[in-house]
Amino acid sequence: MKFDIKLNGNKYLVEIDNFSAKILKKTNESFETLDIDNKEYAYVPDFDFTEEENSTSIIKATLPGTVIEIDVSVGTKVKKGEKLMVLESMKMENVLTAPHDCLIEEILVSIGSYVTKEQDLVAIMSN
Repeated sequence: MKFDIKLNGNKYLVEIDNFSAKILKKTNESFETLDIDNKEYAYVPDFDFTEEENSTSIIKATLPGTVIEIDVSVGTKVKKGEKLMVLESMKMENVLTAPHDCLIEEILVSIGSYVTKEQDLVAIMSN
């Protein structure tokens, strides 16, 4: 696959064998953007989570989409950065990873579920 990419005003022709993309940088209150084949993508974090009492956190969806993969189960201990699940949104896969070492307390969605922005996905407890 070949793409014409414009990043921070510079143009590149990139050939990719296996396509997966993530925009990695947010500056101040503005979003970094990436143009791929004349389509603009904005930075989107992998997930959002909020702390609750007794060190339980809830990972929430940052975009609407469909759950296409769940890689953990209740009671699983995971390390920071380990893959939890994959959401598909606008034909792109968004891999959700653990924000820190934790224990999976509850999985609030199932494979095939359509989720809305800010919907609770997984309850985790800090290790």
